[in-house]
Amino acid sequence: MEKNAKRKLPYAIFMAATAIFCAIIFVTPFLSMAQSPVAQPLYYGFSFTCHQLNSRSLCIYPQAGYVVKDCTATPGLSPEKTAVVTVDGKAGYKIPVCARDLGIYFAMLLGGLALPLARKIEGEKIPNKWLLVLALLPIAIDGTGQLLGFWESANAMRLWTGAI
Repeated sequence: MEKNAKRKLPYAIFMAATAIFCAIIFVTPFLSMAQSPVAQPLYYGFSFTCHQLNSRSLCIYPQAGYVVKDCTATPGLSPEKTAVVTVDGKAGYKIPVCARDLGIYFAMLLGGLALPLARKIEGEKIPNKWLLVLALLPIAIDGTGQLLGFWESANAMRLWTGAI
């Protein structure tokens, strides 16, 4: 195997694993809609990566034209962790990770897909660590503010701070 192909293999494995992981996140609520017996084990599996609180998650509402919006009508910390919620009489099927995690995982996928456009994959130069620190600031500020009880972020903010 040539040297450049060896360096591309870890990237290809990472991208395949990330794409599969994101696909499973997206498919899980649809399996729940279809009442598939596979849905509940998937929700359980994702519970190891996410708290899955309804108030911090997004749902797909098929009766409203497959709209994606908050799982709860009112923001706030809710101990509920259900796969199906009802808001305004419409059933919503929860995406198995919270809004922030959804932003993180899909940004990993999109960033990985964009990487070859920005630089050579087989390059060994590591990006400046301060760029990572700068990118972590929004999630650190928002997460710390929530943890200390200063505010409760809307799911749109959680999604964006995760994606950054």
